[in-house]
Amino acid sequence: MTVNAVEIYQEGFLNSLLPDNLPYSTDTNRYSDGKSSGAAYESTSPHFPTYIGATANVSDRWINDRRYKDSAIEQGIGIKGDPDPVKEDAKYRIISKPGYENLPAPTSTFKVYAAIKWNPSFFAIQEGETYNITVFGDQSGYSKQFWQDGGIRVNAEGYESSYDPVSNCYIALGRCRSHLKQKRRLLTAPWMSLSCAIGSFVRPLGEIKPGQESIASYLPMDEAVLQETIFYVGKSLQFKSKFDGQLMCFANDGQNLYWNNKGLLEVTVTRASWPPTPDLYYRQLYLPSCDSAFVVYQNKGNNDPATAKVECNPTGGGSGWDPSDITNTVTQYGSDIPNSILNKDPNSVLPR
Repeated sequence: MTVNAVEIYQEGFLNSLLPDNLPYSTDTNRYSDGKSSGAAYESTSPHFPTYIGATANVSDRWINDRRYKDSAIEQGIGIKGDPDPVKEDAKYRIISKPGYENLPAPTSTFKVYAAIKWNPSFFAIQEGETYNITVFGDQSGYSKQFWQDGGIRVNAEGYESSYDPVSNCYIALGRCRSHLKQKRRLLTAPWMSLSCAIGSFVRPLGEIKPGQESIASYLPMDEAVLQETIFYVGKSLQFKSKFDGQLMCFANDGQNLYWNNKGLLEVTVTRASWPPTPDLYYRQLYLPSCDSAFVVYQNKGNNDPATAKVECNPTGGGSGWDPSDITNTVTQYGSDIPNSILNKDPNSVLPR
């Protein structure tokens, strides 16, 4: 199968610093992980995300994973890949705490560097929940935080461009600019605008035993998987998430144009759908049915759920016990009892 350069670019594998390294070979630089021979890398490559300095530091990946999971625990939500029952269990651990309604909404402020292609927030996002992302500025609403695209200084809203057929060039901020011929990463958003995505910044390679997080292996992100989750933020945005994962943000520049970017923005993300709703679905399914034989015998003569010996699921569907049999304190249960459920006569007028 022939793979052309456009396909490589779209999949996030293009390496502008090493254009002739196909097929890829194992890198033995002591600053990189030395494990991957299937992808090119550079200091800001999504396949080897920058953690500290300008090199791909693999020793810190577990810390990023741990901070993301801690954020999920704080919010009472699941992590990427968790099924709905596990997400509900995480929610139950929050709403079962006395006074959980008064807990402050989870929030985090993180830095988004203009020269880094992917900036992790360590903040967990869950599908169906609502969040606010804000770049705070002065009272007029115009952010005093800036980053630079070469000699252009802009805020989180970035800048627009247009094609001038007379000059045969792309114009931004009143002049032709050659770099605008390239495609920005999010075509629907302005150049150098704050944009974000939701997914896995790092991925554990297999199951991890408790206490062995720091010695486990972690894979870096797959940028191709994140493409459908990218969205424009600008100075402020409230959104209801369609995805699970960690929030990651960047300046919306061309894939190969980050080398001349400077500056950073401090971005704040807050969960708006807080406190969690008390609604539970799977929780009662873990309980035995209220009309099961076990619950009936345990709760004999007690129809008050608050003082019942055994908590039960009223919609579970069990052995078919009638409510009057469950609360019966006069007779015993058995087939030799005239009014037993095992030989109940619809026309019977025997006292209960």
